[in-house]
Amino acid sequence: MHNAFYLNNLSLNVLCAKCKGRLFCGRLKCPLLEKFRLKKIRVEAGEIEKPTPPSVFVGRIGYPKVFVGPLIALKDNNPEFLDSPWLWEGSVDDIIGIRMSLIRGMKLLDVRSSDRLIETLQEATASVRHVDLESKIEKVIEKPIFDDVLQPMGASAKIEDVKLVDNPKIPKKVEKVWSDEIKAVKAVKMLFDSGFSTYYIQKLFSIGMLGVEKRLVPTRWSITAVHDILGESLKKEIADFDSVSEAMFFSYEHFGNRFEVLILPGRYSFNLVEVWRKRSFWSPDSTWIGYDSETILRKRKYSVLGGGYYAARLPVLEFLRKMKKQGRVFVVREIKPEYFAPLGVWVVEEGVRRALRNRRKVDEKKIREILGMFRIQATLSDF
Repeated sequence: MHNAFYLNNLSLNVLCAKCKGRLFCGRLKCPLLEKFRLKKIRVEAGEIEKPTPPSVFVGRIGYPKVFVGPLIALKDNNPEFLDSPWLWEGSVDDIIGIRMSLIRGMKLLDVRSSDRLIETLQEATASVRHVDLESKIEKVIEKPIFDDVLQPMGASAKIEDVKLVDNPKIPKKVEKVWSDEIKAVKAVKMLFDSGFSTYYIQKLFSIGMLGVEKRLVPTRWSITAVHDILGESLKKEIADFDSVSEAMFFSYEHFGNRFEVLILPGRYSFNLVEVWRKRSFWSPDSTWIGYDSETILRKRKYSVLGGGYYAARLPVLEFLRKMKKQGRVFVVREIKPEYFAPLGVWVVEEGVRRALRNRRKVDEKKIREILGMFRIQATLSDF
């Protein structure tokens, strides 16, 4: 069953659920994503002095020469909230509204660049509170970003002369990791164990502040890289823990995504099923089901489910480490029609994390139902 897909049919829409905007279909642009990128955002060219949450974006098209720049809040009120997914509630429309109030600064640079702009962006990104930036907008490109991995972003703007207006507040631990020659994998784990969020670490990773040979990393890649680095590290930590002694069931729903987590006694394994219901974003015309799994051994191949797999795995491993236990983990992500636009893998990371705070009563019927999604015919007595 590993890496197997259970497909209802072979239509293009089913393939969209597998592709999720990665252009496996051979098109130059994803038609589903393009309809959102045409949304108009009013931004004026000229001088600007506005806060960054703080946040930064590094593109991937044209790598190793990519567009780099800060995310700049058009509204001065509570800019940190605009880049704090763990605080977001409401509907898909609400999140789009939040994120469309950010513009993405753009300047074409080589990923190995170390000029003053990169240093300014690094200082701003590492700040744990918002900082005001002074810049000049040369040209506005009114095409927001919607992506399966990334959070939505508003209009893009070619910028020049970015300067810090405020002094950034950078934690000493981050300054040390930034200045020392520490391998990126070790640096990511050190910061995570020191209490920094995955979202913060991903930004540092992307803007080239971690590693021995520091370089820019496209934001999309950095998100999954941090999830994977931490996931594989936590697997090593739980490998010798005792098994959970009883079945545990958790659930949570937000933004049209329902998450169910079942943990059963046994050696660690992680199993994820994604069910894209008919009329949900990546599967408008039919229901699609995909599956992937792993054992305690390192996962070698990139998941067929994309970045969402690693985003779902990490909070489960956090939970097991906190309990000092291991077990057989089954996660079901059901995506409903309410999820009409992609919001990024933070929906998965936060959905599973919140589910694990919401334990529910589990019975034989529920266990059969969940295991049936994985084509496993078993009962609680088998564990």
